[in-house]
Amino acid sequence: MQSSKTPSFEDEKVSQHDDAAKAQAYVGHVTSKAYVGDENAKAQALSADAASVTDEELKRVLRKIDIVLMPLMSVAVLLQFLDKTSLNYANLLGIKSDTNLRGQEYSWLGSFFYVGYLAATPIHGFFLQKANLSLYAGLNIILWGIVLGAHAACNNYSQLVAVRFFLGFFEASLTPAFILLTGRFYRPQEQVTRTSIWFANNGWAQILGGGICYGLLVQKPGKLETWREMFLILGGIAIAFGLVCIAFMPSSPATIRFLNERERQVAVYRIRANKAGIHDTKWKWSQMWEAIKDVRLYLFFLGVCTANIANGGVSNFGSQIIKQFGYDSKTTALLGMAPGLMEVVAIYFGAYLSYATRSRVIPGTLMYLIAVAGGAMMIGIPAQHKAWRMFAYTIVFAYPCASPYFYSFLGSSVSGTTKRIVFNVLMQLGYSTGNMIGPQTYQSKDAPDYVPAKITLIAMFAAAAACLAAISGMHYVWNRKNAAMLDSPDIGDDAEDLTDLTDKERKNFRYPY
Repeated sequence: MQSSKTPSFEDEKVSQHDDAAKAQAYVGHVTSKAYVGDENAKAQALSADAASVTDEELKRVLRKIDIVLMPLMSVAVLLQFLDKTSLNYANLLGIKSDTNLRGQEYSWLGSFFYVGYLAATPIHGFFLQKANLSLYAGLNIILWGIVLGAHAACNNYSQLVAVRFFLGFFEASLTPAFILLTGRFYRPQEQVTRTSIWFANNGWAQILGGGICYGLLVQKPGKLETWREMFLILGGIAIAFGLVCIAFMPSSPATIRFLNERERQVAVYRIRANKAGIHDTKWKWSQMWEAIKDVRLYLFFLGVCTANIANGGVSNFGSQIIKQFGYDSKTTALLGMAPGLMEVVAIYFGAYLSYATRSRVIPGTLMYLIAVAGGAMMIGIPAQHKAWRMFAYTIVFAYPCASPYFYSFLGSSVSGTTKRIVFNVLMQLGYSTGNMIGPQTYQSKDAPDYVPAKITLIAMFAAAAACLAAISGMHYVWNRKNAAMLDSPDIGDDAEDLTDLTDKERKNFRYPY
């Protein structure tokens, strides 16, 4: 029997610097097959070859990356949100009566999606370090499309539980994959705007979903129930788009196919200043322990979890909340588009405010406070003023604006592949746990006003704002301590820029806040 040796922390520290040596050996052979699976080494070789990069080249390469990556990520996020909230629209289309749902069963269907999400999160965390990101994301989109289409064959609660679980299981891959992709291709301030661009498609999905639901409500009844038609249509679209992602979505600036050799050099040169490397498939225990000892790990979890306790309720009970104001099903479907528009406007405005103030905490906490005000108004406005109650519900949807700041914090303030994976996994656990709890705050005994759920919503958004502010405050203090408060990061020749070191191991790391 052969004995195995567990790598020591010292071995890992030595291996962290091996990429630089490999890069020097590979310079001049950057298209060699020797780079397969070794993206950090290829990136360093490309960067070493990138001489005399001009501003025009930087802009041109950024534009090319945006033209391909942003539309693909945006459509994927739109489909993800539309597909996971399809149960909300199916509720208006009669799924409750057709499948004989009783009592809290509808609430549990909302929660079981996130049980699957929760179960899948550590599994996806493992594969996201080992696999090609774009291929992995595309395969999961295809799989959730198949599961979504299978909703149309369900006739009872048990069958719906199964498909909701697996839909959550496969959808859980997308957000962590896109957080990692955004960190690979963009500089810190660019990460805020690009994350906002693809995340805003949650709002566009609500607008589109309301329109689809209204169209199905006004059409003449056919042989197949309209909610079954909806699931078949959305499932087919997801399958087709998953194939598109596999074919065209890039995975790394060091291997991007639609750029020539010089442009790949520039793409890698651009992100050297992130001081985060690109990708390392080796699991490093020292980075895992550093992540566990980093207090921000738990603030990320709490912030995302509390925000999504509130989100889990309004995303699954949105149509019921609006209908409770006194509107019929068709009007409810149309009014369901208003929160989506509010979300889009809030995210775009928040991205502008972040760019103008060079801050993430200012727009993030502001939007959480607007959501708190909306929740309070929903409780306090009398029932006869249904238009004002609808306005209050709509402004609650300023809260998604803060999510891109949590995501971009992860992408630009946590360095080291293993450490970032640990943060990513725990943040997604917070997301799924919050969304799993959220629907249970809407108890049938509290209908139609659901006042306890609205009080919970207010408290959770306030807690999320406090977590975001705490992370930003820590970053500010650490920057002062490290004397790293610079208006823009140095893009000079730094041997550590593209190696797989953590933010704590980098002497000059600058934390955004």
